[in-house]
This record gives sequence, C-alpha cells and structure tokens, in this order.
Amino acid sequence: MKVSFLGAGAIGSMFAALLKQHAPDLDVLVVVRGAHGEAISHSGEIEIVGPWGNRPVPIAWSFDPADVAGSDFVFVTVKSQATREALQQAGSALGDAVVVSIQNGINDGQYTGFVPLERLVMGMTATNMAVLEPGQVSMQLDGHTMFGPPIGSTSTVAAQKVVDLMGRIQVPGLDFSVHPNILGVRYNKLVINALGYASCLSGSNFITEALCYTPWREGVGRPIVAECRRVLAAGGVEIPRIQGRSDLTKVENLMRVLGTPILGKLVQMAIRGKFERSPIVFSLLQDLRRGKPTEVDHINGQIVRVAAMAGTEAPVNAEIVKITHELEHRSGERLTTREDVIDRIINITKLTSS
Repeated sequence: MKVSFLGAGAIGSMFAALLKQHAPDLDVLVVVRGAHGEAISHSGEIEIVGPWGNRPVPIAWSFDPADVAGSDFVFVTVKSQATREALQQAGSALGDAVVVSIQNGINDGQYTGFVPLERLVMGMTATNMAVLEPGQVSMQLDGHTMFGPPIGSTSTVAAQKVVDLMGRIQVPGLDFSVHPNILGVRYNKLVINALGYASCLSGSNFITEALCYTPWREGVGRPIVAECRRVLAAGGVEIPRIQGRSDLTKVENLMRVLGTPILGKLVQMAIRGKFERSPIVFSLLQDLRRGKPTEVDHINGQIVRVAAMAGTEAPVNAEIVKITHELEHRSGERLTTREDVIDRIINITKLTSS
C-alpha cells in the first residue's frame, strides 16, 4: 500500500514519519519543498522529536507532486492558499486515491474537479507540530485527530478507511477517529487558530504572554472568541465539543479561570513552566518571520466571510486580518507590539459597540 503526503511540512512530515515507523510495510512518500525538503533529500530521513526522544526515520521523498501516482491515500498538508496549485500539479496522478485534507481553514470547494466527494476526506488535528529546523519536526502537543466527509456528503466510509490506516500509529496521546460533524470540528479548531494568530502578531507566547496576560486576554482574546461564536451561530454552524485540551470550550474556560484572583494565579503557576519550555507554535508566526504569505485569510478571514454571508459583520477578526497584511508587507521586522494589538482591538470594539 502506498501513502503519500503532498506538501509535507510539520504535520505531514510528523504523520508520515510516524506511519512509516509504526507500519514499515507501507510505502510512504513525502512530497517536499523549501529548506525542509532540501534537508530531507540530503539525509533521506526525517528526524522526529517527541516523548520518544529524537528519532531519525528513513523515508522516501520527492520534489515532484506527480510522484504521488499509484497511491492508495494522498494526504494534502500544504498551506490552505497553496491547495489548488498542489492539486493542479498532482493532476491525474491522484488517480483513484482517497484524498485526505489536514489543513487549516474551510477549503472543501478547492477540491472540486480534482477529487469526487466519495473519495475526499476532511481532517482536523488538535495536535501541534513544528519544524524546529530543516529536516527536524517536533510534536509540541499531542491530541486527537478526526476525519469526516466534505461539505455536500454524509458518507463516512472513506473517513473510516483513513482512521484504520492512521490507527497503525501507536503513540500514547495520539488518537484517530471519525466524526460525522467534521465541519463543526474544523470550525472549533479554526476559532482557536484565530485566537492564536492574534498572539502571533507580536510574537507572544500564546499561553504565557497572551492568555495569561490580563490586558491581552480581556482586550483581544475574549472579543475574538465572542465574535466568532456570534458569527458562526448566525451562519448556522454547530460547534461540537472535541476530546483533549484543544477544544474551544476548554480554552474559554481557561480564560475565565485565569481571570479569577486566586485560582487564576495558581493555574498560571501550573501551566507557565510547561508552555515556556514547549510553546504552542502557530504557522502564522513562522511565516511572518520568514517573510512568507500567511494563512490569515483562511482563518480570521473565514470568520469575516461567514459573517458577510450571514448578513452581519466581524470587525475584530477583520482587524486581525488587516494587521497581519500590514506586517506581511513590512520590510525588516514583521512583528508589532502586544500593546499595539491590544489598543487596536479595543478601539475597534469601542467603535462597534457605540
């Protein structure tokens, strides 16, 4: 059986390496690019870092998307804005493979014309992976990964095949399952990303320097989540609870607890050390630092689009999109200050509430 990962960055590289390690009988291919891809091509392996320590995993690689030909499964893990280009490059090589999207954003429509609905599976991972350096990928946070049908389909047959495949990875803390409301699950993760992306604009540690910092939490964090909840309700999107720590309701509860005088300080003390040693890494911060286009239009921008379709507005998320694009076009330092982000969001909320 051949399993290919198209656009193997952090998530794709980690899952590909773990799958190859735990199921050596599989033919696993990573289609790579950039410095990370160059490092893999030179060594012929991916170094994965996690609770197991540091482990190099030999793996087949290619720079050519057409090399996914003959695959039984093709995982698409490119940035959302690169989806259509990647599918065009793979073209007929996708063949009869089950195509699996594990990407940020809601991009089901981009697969139209490339993959029939019955062979398309949409995924969401609550894990957090990061490329520490070219050729080396770390699991910063374990968690649940769920799969389900794309918009326009209710069949979970293909999704169950993906779960059976990924279930061969036997790592404590990593779980795989089918979820019938995968769209709602993906929006759950999208809102957390929308929140995390706002912390990236100042290069702030999401947990210790954003959520644990009262002015940011109250001035930026809670308004973002409240707006997302309001907009998605207006758009008829049901957000289910998901297992593990990366669940929107749990993040909301954490913010609530952090705002209490005594318990909040105790919780800060309990989590500060862990997340200072192993911070949650969002791709937007890495992209800003590398001078690359970000996925903000597919995250905070998606909330803005849902709002427009529902006949309402999302000014807070629109401002996050605006700030991000300003930073993308800056020369030199592409980050702003935490206080600037707080001030701009507070001003927006004042204007919209008056």
